[in-house]
Amino acid sequence: MPHRTIRTLLAKLAGPALPLRETAAQKLRLALQLIFLALILAIGFEFRNFVSSILEGGALSRRPPGVDGFLPISALMNLRLFAFSGELHRAHPAGLFILLAIIAMSFVIGKSFCGWLCPFGLISELLYKARKLASPSLKPPPAWLDYTLGALKYIILAFFVYIIFFAMDAAAVKAFLDGDYNKISDVKMYYFFARITPLAAFITALLFLLSFFVPYFWCRFLCPYGALLGLVSLASPVKIKRDAGACVSCGLCAAACPQAIAVDKAASVLSDECTACALCLDICPAPGALELRVMGTGLKIKTRLLPFLAAFIFCLITGLAMLSGNWRGEVSDDDYRRLTVDCDTLDHPRW
Repeated sequence: MPHRTIRTLLAKLAGPALPLRETAAQKLRLALQLIFLALILAIGFEFRNFVSSILEGGALSRRPPGVDGFLPISALMNLRLFAFSGELHRAHPAGLFILLAIIAMSFVIGKSFCGWLCPFGLISELLYKARKLASPSLKPPPAWLDYTLGALKYIILAFFVYIIFFAMDAAAVKAFLDGDYNKISDVKMYYFFARITPLAAFITALLFLLSFFVPYFWCRFLCPYGALLGLVSLASPVKIKRDAGACVSCGLCAAACPQAIAVDKAASVLSDECTACALCLDICPAPGALELRVMGTGLKIKTRLLPFLAAFIFCLITGLAMLSGNWRGEVSDDDYRRLTVDCDTLDHPRW
């Protein structure tokens, strides 16, 4: 395939489905998503080497603390323990700070983790745009789907919140975090992907297929993280405001929105699905019709500042954890060696 054709295809996948003028914000958004994806892949590769060093029986290689970000239950448990007792559990502390960082991002600038950093959001976005290229005439799913399947991620979130924050007392939470299962939950998570079962592979492939035809299927209907961040984002003081007097009713903003939000009809975008991707702001042809504002003030935020704000908040909280010595876990090498051998026999403790 000629290089020009490859560049054209990549440009179409990277850009929105509608003709969008080249903007610094969207270029930076894609760059930030790719950088974060590369970081996660590097963490995964380094953790693979760590597990291999355990199995080889020699000195253990460096374990990347960032892998704790893939342990949401452990992070929520640690948050529960910290909120009620002030104790930070030392098994996988980085997961808690990653959770706090993305919550802070969602409060300050809306559900921005999903739109600016999350690799699953990036993959979902590229799958949807690939579908638009393959079949531009394919109609979007009916609106009633959001009102039915859309409740699933909140049900999943409510289940975990109830179990961790209400059904379990502080002693039970502490016992879970101290237990062998939590100590090597990172290894068990790695084996889920490295030794994926036929059923898990089928479900993963099905999710990819559904995301191709239904925009952001995982994000919109199943992701409990997305549900949590969506609720937090509703309290964010930063909102997209529409000036009805300046609006020319072209509908481009609503058509560009990957979450199918009726931006062209709203005075202010108050949706738990808005990921602050800024596509509607960048495509709007009417000056002053759509603006990102801090509620209660006259302050406006330029879209090109969003990637810097998102990266700054995430790096600030995780960086403080590193500087304060609360980033690396304290599961011993001996525990990793001992428990990894029996990893398959360790069952999830009952709550």
